[in-house]
Amino acid sequence: MTDEYDLTDQRTAMAALCAERERIGMPIISMEEKSGVCMNSLYAWRKGVRQPSLGCLVALAQTLGFDILLVRRSAAYGRGVQ
Repeated sequence: MTDEYDLTDQRTAMAALCAERERIGMPIISMEEKSGVCMNSLYAWRKGVRQPSLGCLVALAQTLGFDILLVRRSAAYGRGVQ
């Protein structure tokens, strides 16, 4: 089974990333070192004080073993694009 998360829904994405970090037992300090995202930012995002950039979400997701994919939602978006 594959879990999919929309990174534009930042609250859900952060909850999924935090749950995965806990599931695999990775300390926050290790996630900080591996992803390059500082702990203060992680705490602020979890509390809803600030919102993460897409780049930071991607870095965290990749650190935790997620693949990042671009998926076209419908053919209408691609009309006229080669």
